[in-house]
Amino acid sequence: MRILLGLALLMGVGCGDDDGADAGPSDAGRDSAADVGEDVEAPDDGGVDAPMDAPPDVAVDAGAIGSAGCHVGAGLPEGETTFMVGGRERTYVLRLPEGYTNERTWPLIFALHGNGGNTSYWDRETGDRNIRGAVSDGAILVVALAIDNQWRDYGMDASTYPARIDEELAYFDAIVETTSDALCIDEDAIFTMGFSGGGSFSGVLGCRREYIRAMAVGGSVIYFDADDCVSTPASWITIGTEELVAGREQFRDFFRDAAGCMPDSAATDPDPCVAYEGCDAETPVHYCQHPDGHIWPAFGVDAAWAFFQTFLD
Repeated sequence: MRILLGLALLMGVGCGDDDGADAGPSDAGRDSAADVGEDVEAPDDGGVDAPMDAPPDVAVDAGAIGSAGCHVGAGLPEGETTFMVGGRERTYVLRLPEGYTNERTWPLIFALHGNGGNTSYWDRETGDRNIRGAVSDGAILVVALAIDNQWRDYGMDASTYPARIDEELAYFDAIVETTSDALCIDEDAIFTMGFSGGGSFSGVLGCRREYIRAMAVGGSVIYFDADDCVSTPASWITIGTEELVAGREQFRDFFRDAAGCMPDSAATDPDPCVAYEGCDAETPVHYCQHPDGHIWPAFGVDAAWAFFQTFLD
């Protein structure tokens, strides 16, 4: 299916939280959380600088299970890591699960903050966004940090969006390569989650990167051109009733339709979530409409992790 998504200008709705989930004035022609739902066509990935400082290729048994790091990986230190990619210094935070060992494979989860936020949005051990606690013994967590804290900078000319998005894709590609070579990753269980702009960019990853198995996102809009999509992830999507505007519905409907689902749905855990019917077996889609505005809901972390776990062997 090829769907051409045009530029859409949305009204600002809801409000951010104390972490600057997505800061930005609503009267600037964008969401009050700096997510506007405009689409721009992105160029081919060939224009992106190759990731720098990437580990060398490693020979692994053809019949081996898991990433190269399961067999020859030297490990990685926990905490904040700074590295170079495409000539730019970048940062992410790595959290290893309790009892990490390279004797078994582990899922890898990317967690993306909203526009205007930073790694503290997800890198916490209390509250409704405590993904660290939820996956503490079950997954490797990478808390990502956007260029200038924005996954798509609305202060830039729209013609620069595609190159900026490709630069962010190169950042994730470099992290996947590094972690897969150094840690024992289940390469069939790489997930992405995010709120607002971070959810929107999780959609870019799900569309343009085949290594993303599933995503869990809230309050998101489309940042990609459908013609550039090479993959369809399984999707868990939440939107607040008070922020239910066309751009967010468009995001939900795009991934629902791409997964082969019908608009009909049936209740699923937790309340108020539903599972769309008729989806392709490999790409279920769950939708959870919470009653609030532009926030990550209290049930979101546990529900997202439960959704991801359904794809683990």
